[in-house]
Amino acid sequence: MINFFLKFFMFIFLMGYFTGVSFSHHSAAAFYDLENMVDMEGQIVSFDWRNPHVFLQVAINNSDGEEVIWEMESGSINTLQRYGIDREDIKIGEKVNIVGALSRHGLDEMLAITISSESMGLVAVHPNIAKRFLSSVEDLESLAFSSEAKDSAEESARGIFKVWTPERRPNTNSGNISWPLTPAAQLSQASWNPLIDDPALKCIPPGLPAAMDNPYPVEFREEDGAIVMYLEEWDGRRVFNLDQPFPISEEYSSMGYSLASWAENTLLVKTTKINYPFFDDRGTPLSLDAEILEEFTLSSDESNLEWVATIIDPVNFTEPVILEGNWIWLAGESVEPYNCTL
Repeated sequence: MINFFLKFFMFIFLMGYFTGVSFSHHSAAAFYDLENMVDMEGQIVSFDWRNPHVFLQVAINNSDGEEVIWEMESGSINTLQRYGIDREDIKIGEKVNIVGALSRHGLDEMLAITISSESMGLVAVHPNIAKRFLSSVEDLESLAFSSEAKDSAEESARGIFKVWTPERRPNTNSGNISWPLTPAAQLSQASWNPLIDDPALKCIPPGLPAAMDNPYPVEFREEDGAIVMYLEEWDGRRVFNLDQPFPISEEYSSMGYSLASWAENTLLVKTTKINYPFFDDRGTPLSLDAEILEEFTLSSDESNLEWVATIIDPVNFTEPVILEGNWIWLAGESVEPYNCTL
């Protein structure tokens, strides 16, 4: 149990780097009332251990004493496993206490933030939100990576070519940002229904720029004369073609076609030919004419990577939109398979 809480508080400590609320694949604010947390008690009857989210089915007695099965949405497998929470820690038939946010749509569904039980103790299934409920955070000095993983990472690290952990991201799915939308874009966004229109519900990976706004590690590699960026979330992959002319015949794709060049310690990337229809996870549209200009700037000590993206899409935005974030290098971190499953 001591080891578990060590991992738990380590997770909270690391997630304290992030600003705002982070959700891995869809806009939780569109599904759940995050401003009002409730406390429920029930019994686990089943669970679905899969990405993009682990779900628990919990039997809860309502005000009339009738048993109702509630669907509790937790974090992803990757999130839970990264800090030592595995499927064996979830016990069928065990009584649990859950703190979370109720459905905005009147459904028997809840975004679980913390779960506590006799066998598990306190489990933060959404640690980035759970830290709001902690009065203090332990200042741990070591990270949750093996010494072998750290040594290997330090030996192979070179400039931008390493695994990066997000520290700050734009959180476009928070619902707290008013984008400069054209009238046509406003109408399109207003017609979007998160219960049926969210591609993530069908395990359809997001394209640019939404794919860049995620809470998981990324890795840069050199492959065949290009720079390839691997994103853990959705097993994403981007190719940055260095100093090459734009091929007119290049097909459209969700990640588009990216042309890149170096300007000292900054990687400049121009991406066009994007056919992913959304700018974010809240139904904001993106046209086929959209263009994204990115800057990846490496710090002098190569421990921080700043990201600035300018999205130009006159069809949907009355002015360019700027997104910003950064990653930090935590030696020993890795990009793991995501494997979304319906």
